[in-house]
Amino acid sequence: MKNIVDYYPDKYCADGVNCVAAGVYEFEGLYFTSLSFEQEPEFGEHDDASDISQHPLEDILHKFNVYVQDYYEYDVYFGSKVCHLEFASQDIENIKALRGIIGKHVYCNNDGELVIE
Repeated sequence: MKNIVDYYPDKYCADGVNCVAAGVYEFEGLYFTSLSFEQEPEFGEHDDASDISQHPLEDILHKFNVYVQDYYEYDVYFGSKVCHLEFASQDIENIKALRGIIGKHVYCNNDGELVIE
């Protein structure tokens, strides 16, 4: 994954959704953030945003104890390289920690280990 940046969907403007930290939102005790990124086929990831690779995504979910809350399929255009995902957790600290990957390069090395640099 590369070019990891914030993504702000319109649904974050809905009644009851509160911005509780930079890029972190809360609704009824659930904390969430959305990110955009590009996959890297040269690291074994898929080529198209309509098919997000299991790794490093699963490794990220496990490391930060978050889950995918929403996949913005309506924002993915045929042949697009840019993926959009909403990540959620009951613990705000998990979401804040996840946001540490913004601007970083995230991939699995040859040993299958998650690398964030």
